[in-house]
Amino acid sequence: MKFTKLSQIAHCLQLKVDEKEITGFSIDSREVKKGDLFFALKGANFDAHGFLKEVAFRGAAAAVVEASFLGESSGLPLLKVPDVIEALQKLAQTIQMMRKQRIVAVTGSVGKTTTKEFITTLLSQKYSVAKTPGNNNSQVGLPLAILNASGEEEFFVAEMGMSQAGHIRKLVEIVPPEVAVVTKIGHANIEYFSDGFEGIAAAKAEILSHPKTTHAVLNRQVLAYQAFQKEYPLQKKIFALSPEEGDFVLEDGWVIKEGEQYSHSFRLPFSATHLCEDFIAAASVARILGLSWNQIMSGAHHLKTADKRFERVERNGFTIINDCYNASPESMEAALLNLPIPAFGAKTIAVFGEMVDLGSLSEQKHRDVAQMALGKVDHFLCYGKGCLPMLDIFNKTGKPAEFFRDLKHLKSTLFEICKPGDVILIKGSRSNKLWQILEN
Repeated sequence: MKFTKLSQIAHCLQLKVDEKEITGFSIDSREVKKGDLFFALKGANFDAHGFLKEVAFRGAAAAVVEASFLGESSGLPLLKVPDVIEALQKLAQTIQMMRKQRIVAVTGSVGKTTTKEFITTLLSQKYSVAKTPGNNNSQVGLPLAILNASGEEEFFVAEMGMSQAGHIRKLVEIVPPEVAVVTKIGHANIEYFSDGFEGIAAAKAEILSHPKTTHAVLNRQVLAYQAFQKEYPLQKKIFALSPEEGDFVLEDGWVIKEGEQYSHSFRLPFSATHLCEDFIAAASVARILGLSWNQIMSGAHHLKTADKRFERVERNGFTIINDCYNASPESMEAALLNLPIPAFGAKTIAVFGEMVDLGSLSEQKHRDVAQMALGKVDHFLCYGKGCLPMLDIFNKTGKPAEFFRDLKHLKSTLFEICKPGDVILIKGSRSNKLWQILEN
């Protein structure tokens, strides 16, 4: 079920408007399609109210705007509300309450999107499943994904992100999960938490706050934080990689230990440890929701990494690990630890962009990652001034290292030094847009 009439939406927002068909929902004026309801969001550096003419030209059916807006409607019916984001969230919450879907929600500092994708793939062996597209996990992205979903599937797998306390609590109010999954806690967004990791953990633990949540699936690592040591009125299941202990453990030899029972031996289409952790999280959810080991093993053959997340690309005789969607100290280290080995006589090249939102820890964490990279990287290319401490570490050893302010120059240099058999790791925070290096 989804909203298809403008009158339904107006009624939910306690407004009145003439009847009109609605076919979709959008927040980006460049992506509006005919029949869309457009939400004119306003931020520190933008105001979508200024794009109503473009939105109308593209065929939007109507727009949700702030009550104080006095500009031209450009022929669009306007739904005037005190707060556009709150209206978006209220509509999503209302429609989700009318649906019969069972909800799985995923949060954590690293691995959220890949874990969400893996859960969706495994559950699809038994159920019809929908998911949040891409990384639509924010206060805006997740509600928008709900509004655009059909709502007819048996399960909806939702990714939940945050940059401050209260964000995830709000999201679980909109889409309350039956099963809540928490991956590792790390440095992502630590700049915004004066109490450090404990503050991040407490914000992530908000995913366990809704009374409809009956199961928590937790990475063993999060148990170190006070927020996850509390008693909750739900069943906790811990997942881990051997040799750690947990309710679900992926052991060497590719078997899963569930309590005292073991699955059949199987193979995964990857071996990187951080992807294996994402898989065991997904397998834990699948078991809780009634999948057999055979169904899980069948689904495992279809697992794929999410876009720009440790993607392996073979090009012109060398191997590229495209991991440039985002970066934190934890994900940088995981990528370095799981790099394929270059051909005999070939080299490993790292292309790193700076890691953002680390606050006062930025310089030291960049140095820590560079120190680890020394033993694994033969040639270092970096982009963004935050990477200068990394360059300093490499320069002191005499290893080849270069700093770039321009991606085009970086790209040309990279492909000049590449030889068949080389391994190239491309990784940095999303703001660096390092994926442009691989575009033609």
